[in-house]
Amino acid sequence: MSKTILYIATSLDNKIARKDGSLDWLHAIPNPNQIDHGYNQFLSSIGTCIMGKNTYQEILGFGVDWPYLAINSYVVTTDKDFKSSTPNTFIVSNNLTQLISDLKQKKEKDIWLIGGGKLIAAFMERNLLDRMILTLIPTIIGEGISLFPEIAKESKWTLTNVERFETGLVNLTYDIQQ
Repeated sequence: MSKTILYIATSLDNKIARKDGSLDWLHAIPNPNQIDHGYNQFLSSIGTCIMGKNTYQEILGFGVDWPYLAINSYVVTTDKDFKSSTPNTFIVSNNLTQLISDLKQKKEKDIWLIGGGKLIAAFMERNLLDRMILTLIPTIIGEGISLFPEIAKESKWTLTNVERFETGLVNLTYDIQQ
């Protein structure tokens, strides 16, 4: 059975985006050797990605071709009129728990929760995450969108891997305690 994994970059002050949703700070760290910080290896293990509407629109705003052509993408939104503009992209507006349960049963590869903050909180409160891979960016951005915005439910995690890169970034992998 597949796992649901949050793989996301976060600042030292636990922000995943600026207040306006901008991700410009992610590319401010020098990376002369073009290290991918484990991204391609991670992506090869993914069969499905899921994201909130704002994250979907932010990715579209990068001005590149849709990066997830080979996998099904789900966009979670309460906007009943929202339409996707990318291939293999489906809109989800209700029953998130059932969707994840169905995907886990059907897929051999893992499910990537890309973001954003509200959707991460919804996954946490419904016990839908199995693993978190947090790429810690050595930057403090101040005001912004929190990685874990006001989650009301406590959960416990075990650190299972630490990977340090010459760029100063660190990948921290946590698995949920059962």
